[in-house]
Amino acid sequence: MPGPTKPSPTLGSPTPIVLDVEGSGVQPPVTTRVRRAFWLLERIAPAIGSRWALELWCTPPVIESSLRMPPGVKPGEPLEAHWDGHRIAGESWGEGPTVYLVHGWGGRRPHLAMFIKPLVESGHRVIAFDLPSHNESDPGALAPGRTTAIECAEAVAAMIQTHGPARAVVAHSLGSNATAFAVSWGATVERLVFLAPMGEFPIYLDLFAARHNFGRRIRTGLHRRLERRIGMPLEDTNMVRIAERTDYPPLLLIHDPDDPDTPYATSEKVVASWPGAQLMTTAGLGKLAHFRILRHRTAIRASVDFIGPATG
Repeated sequence: MPGPTKPSPTLGSPTPIVLDVEGSGVQPPVTTRVRRAFWLLERIAPAIGSRWALELWCTPPVIESSLRMPPGVKPGEPLEAHWDGHRIAGESWGEGPTVYLVHGWGGRRPHLAMFIKPLVESGHRVIAFDLPSHNESDPGALAPGRTTAIECAEAVAAMIQTHGPARAVVAHSLGSNATAFAVSWGATVERLVFLAPMGEFPIYLDLFAARHNFGRRIRTGLHRRLERRIGMPLEDTNMVRIAERTDYPPLLLIHDPDDPDTPYATSEKVVASWPGAQLMTTAGLGKLAHFRILRHRTAIRASVDFIGPATG
């Protein structure tokens, strides 16, 4: 059973950022062979190492969890959207103001399926879709099986532009960052619910380097190549920076301090910088908190209550 929800800690005393190299273990582990290869490239060919690291960074993992719709949720009506010729596949359920569900890195649309039934029952149309190079959606400008947070944001923006303004967006992990970008570009969204967002991308370079066993030389090259690929400084992908370019729509951010995949402390920073934002802190979700939060009934109910019933 999921643990209880507890009040948020005082934001004036931020939690230290601790990088958990082991993580939840849900994503496929980095093999010993790959770690040894990066160790060698760090010393003799960091440029080759950084090119390889970039391609791995842009490759979503295959997460073998929660791939089916929950009981009582039938297949939705197929729909799609396009941007620059790239197809984004999705489904819709119900009628009314639209709530979009945006999965995280390596996920797919069933990952947030526990939200569908209560949102439809509250009078909403719910749309869930796959991000680029995930599940049924096309890749973007990169090779099949690869994408970036910016392309994911383009997909979110295209879906909202095609299927109408969002009463709300419920987004998980990297999907939260993609959604924030879409809002900063002008996507019409009334309310936001972010579940364990990736608040500060540069820290994930440190995690990536530690997990793949390379050091400063490859990390520096990866940072530089990644900025060229996305066309902006990596610091500008931090949620606090993105939020400055939005009109700060009402935000409910839900996170668990035990989450080993996205540091809770970065969510505290986001909420502290976002006028009117609310931080809901879950407890007891353990090592798998990053994914268990998607089925945490109290968090789901709080999200639906925050969005409110459909009107008009």
